[in-house]
Amino acid sequence: MSWYRASLHTRRPRLCMRSGFTLLELMVVVAILVIVTMMAFGGFRYLTAVMNKAIATNAARENLSIVMDQLTKELREVTSIATGGETNDGSPVRANFGVTLPTSGTSRGIADVLTVPANYGTLTSGSTYVFRVNVGNLPNGIVLEFFTIDTSPTPAKHRIRYSVTAPKTSGGVYNGLAQRFWALSTYEPCEITYRNNTWNVATSSWSGEAPQPMTDQVVTGFSITRPSWSSNVLQITLEAQVRGLGGTGYNTVRLIGLVTVRQ
Repeated sequence: MSWYRASLHTRRPRLCMRSGFTLLELMVVVAILVIVTMMAFGGFRYLTAVMNKAIATNAARENLSIVMDQLTKELREVTSIATGGETNDGSPVRANFGVTLPTSGTSRGIADVLTVPANYGTLTSGSTYVFRVNVGNLPNGIVLEFFTIDTSPTPAKHRIRYSVTAPKTSGGVYNGLAQRFWALSTYEPCEITYRNNTWNVATSSWSGEAPQPMTDQVVTGFSITRPSWSSNVLQITLEAQVRGLGGTGYNTVRLIGLVTVRQ
């Protein structure tokens, strides 16, 4: 019996010493927790990047769709015959009916309304586009111009112009997105503006409405093509660039439409 009691006394301390965790076990648990947390954080960052890209892509597509929908609707109302006594629009003489820009058999886009960079080359760091002050007698930035007649009790002729530009202050200084936020740092995103002037028969002049922005500053491509085989057909191309998931690459959102002028 004495031997049994002694063995019990000697075993109890050993049982107490095995309660709890060793330092090695704690280090393993902490390492596993760190790995799991990093994996969860990485997955969260990836999902956030995917969501942000989807939002940006949808916003760009929505901007382009607004322009495409309105543009195609208005082009179907083009007046391709002269009305009244007006036969020209400014100097040099230009017809003020039908589609006047671009001319038949040509294309017109952002490259045609820029002076910097030349030939639509890439921008240097800190530079922005400089749009032409005039194209003939036209205001800067006009890519598409055409004429329509409304169906009011007293029909009125309208001169419609779609242009590209960038936000500026009242002094003409660039006031748009900083270059670091562009999807591609060498190509400046622009905005499309819309102007609808009305012909005043009494004064033989156009009303003075200013261009109004139709899009956010997301447009990187806007071109109109009138193929030589038909001056009544117009191909419309709209593009916007969206940053890739990694923040370095980019994806292009593109809408293409083909409209036949009926009148």
